[in-house]
Amino acid sequence: MRVSRIALLSLTLVQVSCPCCDSSTSVLSSQNIMVEAVNYEQNINRASESIANQQLSDGAIPTGQTTIIPYFSNLAANGLTKTPGHTLQVQKWMQWYISHLNNPDKWGLNCTVYDYSVTDGIEKSKNNADSTDSYAATFVSLAWSFWNTNAPDAQAYIKTARSQLNCIGTVMVRTMQPNGLTWAKPDYRTIYLMDNCEVYQGFVDLANLSEYAFNDRKASAYYKSYAAKVRAGIQKVLWDPSHKNYLPFAGSRATNLKRWYPDATAQLFPILNGVLAPSDPRAKEIYARFNGKWSEWPMLSFPGTEPWVIIACAAAIEDDSTRATKYIISVHGKFENPESINEMQSAELGWFIRLNNYMLGHRPI
Repeated sequence: MRVSRIALLSLTLVQVSCPCCDSSTSVLSSQNIMVEAVNYEQNINRASESIANQQLSDGAIPTGQTTIIPYFSNLAANGLTKTPGHTLQVQKWMQWYISHLNNPDKWGLNCTVYDYSVTDGIEKSKNNADSTDSYAATFVSLAWSFWNTNAPDAQAYIKTARSQLNCIGTVMVRTMQPNGLTWAKPDYRTIYLMDNCEVYQGFVDLANLSEYAFNDRKASAYYKSYAAKVRAGIQKVLWDPSHKNYLPFAGSRATNLKRWYPDATAQLFPILNGVLAPSDPRAKEIYARFNGKWSEWPMLSFPGTEPWVIIACAAAIEDDSTRATKYIISVHGKFENPESINEMQSAELGWFIRLNNYMLGHRPI
């Protein structure tokens, strides 16, 4: 996963005089002096509306105004699966992605997707992509999230996309190396921790789709076997036992947790993508060490302008609602202009929806 420049969104907070709030509100108390309530449902609705407003007429979800990066679009659409009433928007994006599959691409792979530029409403292929492994992985994870909405139209559409989803799965298979891990893409032979955590989840989600959407247990077992290979590779190749953390990429120097990206942030991807269960002692230790080095992250004290919503998502998964809520409050405090939501990068909006949805008690993230 590579990060682009991202603007931040404003949240609505309401001060209340007592901790008695409805199910849409989470309460954080500071030494019994002040109680602040975060309206998660309003955050979800505003973020969803912003993604829908950014979507182009052909279904594309752009990154900014001039570029379509399918990886980020997948993350944006995944957020929309958590909100009622956006089935059409998700389906339109998925149709855009499938209609732009390469057969084959410049690397000889089928079912990859390139990035596109947008100029005066005209989309033009850039004949390249930031990665092939994560684009494929996040798309099949989107498909699984869409299926899990239980919306009849969503499930009917997923059933029509079976062959394409299996073809997209082969993108991950074909870039897998003997150590069980995938290259970012055939001509960028770096094995990233972030990407491979997404690939692990992609294989798990494709296995679930095979079993529950397509009633194909043989295919499900096939994808589960690849998920197991990726997980084993992450633990063997990318885990650094002497330092008790993960390498940001295979063959890298020892991780420096004082370096925000990619070293420190990458540590949370095994938690975020299910490689480690939240209760796993290794997950607990990694999360604690991350907070030891970056204790002020909930107050947005980290380099760059990106909001890094995924960090708060990992906190929520680790049942750290205090830090996750402080993060949301900090974002509101720094970016009070309500119009800022329209400037937020679509993928971050997607993660933001998922964070707020999780804080409301809905699982998974």
